[in-house]
Amino acid sequence: MLPKAVLYLSLLFPVALAGDDFSLQWAICDHSPQHTLQKLGIDPSTPPYKENPITYYDELPPVYIHSGVMFRTKTHGGEPLSTIKVRFGQDTASAPSNGNCTWAQYGQNEPAYTCETRAWLDRSEPNHLWHDEQVEFVQRYKQVDWDALVPYGPYANAKWKLKIAGHKVTFDDVAAGNLHLMEIEVNVDKSHAHKVQKAITKRLKKAGVVLCKPQQGKTMRLFEDLGYLDDMAMEL
Repeated sequence: MLPKAVLYLSLLFPVALAGDDFSLQWAICDHSPQHTLQKLGIDPSTPPYKENPITYYDELPPVYIHSGVMFRTKTHGGEPLSTIKVRFGQDTASAPSNGNCTWAQYGQNEPAYTCETRAWLDRSEPNHLWHDEQVEFVQRYKQVDWDALVPYGPYANAKWKLKIAGHKVTFDDVAAGNLHLMEIEVNVDKSHAHKVQKAITKRLKKAGVVLCKPQQGKTMRLFEDLGYLDDMAMEL
């Protein structure tokens, strides 16, 4: 039996509407977060404000990421939860009208519309990761062989709160062995997204921060580094 306690993103955080909120992200390819901090004029020994484990799921080799579907488990407030994201690209008409969805953009790539659902996990049932409503949500868009999902991780996920070009951002590092999957993220009003994107990109380049080419999400970069995927510029 799947855990009954479910809490969607709208209950964890304020609802992010496509017309209001825009997530700007930069994939960072410095050698380590300490290198990036130092380049930005921040003491490289500054500890993260939080560090929690994160685990990615897909088949072996990965198949669902090619369809823009991503599975994770992590923690929030010390409690374990699972999360499923579906990426719709520019196709907002196919997205759920009552879902927790937002526009997200990596670097100067085209923005992508992404929807997410989360559920708390029951510690007494560690093998039950996905709630019924999560299953129903993703099955509308992709048939999933749930028994074939395997974990990639857990990996340590550290986060720092920084200020870049006058904007409060989150600097995120997933340490997967010797690989550092780093990114910077800021949420802004959609009307300000272009201006903020230019300002932060200019500051990062001036500081000598290495921006990944192509700009893409941590999940895709992880699977590529593990040798499972071709070079694909998907923003997951």
